Amino acid sequence: YPAPNLLLPADGAPFNMSDKTLTLQWASVGALRENEAYAVTVEDITTGVGPKIVKYVTDTKLILPIDLLPKDNVPHAFRWYVETVRQTGTDENGQPIWESAGAVSPPRVFIGYISRSAVTPTP
Repeated sequence: YPAPNLLLPADGAPFNMSDKTLTLQWASVGALRENEAYAVTVEDITTGVGPKIVKYVTDTKLILPIDLLPKDNVPHAFRWYVETVRQTGTDENGQPIWESAGAVSPPRVFIGYISRSAVTPTP
C-alpha cells in the first residue's frame, strides 16, 4: 500500500485538550482486507523520552482521549504517523502479531495542552 495521506490536524497545529478529545484523520489507502489495519503511532516528543502509543484501527480516524496529555499545564509536542499493517498470527498471549503492509506516512506534529480552566474547577 502507499503511505497514508494524513489530513487532520494540520502539521504544527495547536490543540486545546480541554475539548476532551482529539481526532486524527487520514485518507484511505484502499479497501483493507480482513486481516489488515492501520497502525497509528503517537508519541510525546517534548522531552525526547515521552510515552509512545500504537493503536490498530480499521477506520481512517483515531480519537485520542484527554488522558494522553500530562496535566502539567505545559504545551507538549506530539508526533504521529500511520502505516498499513497485516496480521500474520497471534503471540502466546493471544495478541495479534502485525507486520508492515505498506509505506509509512510522513510524520506530523501537533501541539497539545490542557488549559488551566480544564484542570482547575471554577467556583
